[in-house]
Amino acid sequence: MDIAVEKKEIIQWINSLDNPFIIEQIKRIRKNESEPFDFEREWKQGLSIDDARKKTADFIKSLPWKK
Repeated sequence: MDIAVEKKEIIQWINSLDNPFIIEQIKRIRKNESEPFDFEREWKQGLSIDDARKKTADFIKSLPWKK
């Protein structure tokens, strides 16, 4: 896609925004003030492999499979 077309689409999207939180996030990106990634915090919120396997198995079992 041409860069000019992409810019035009982004501008149209920004003009349609109503949520002040999203506008504030866009301002932060523009000023390069985005929140740094906190690896330790994300690590604490993560799932163990056993929990992930269990949740995946439960999800697959919950699907409406036809026999």
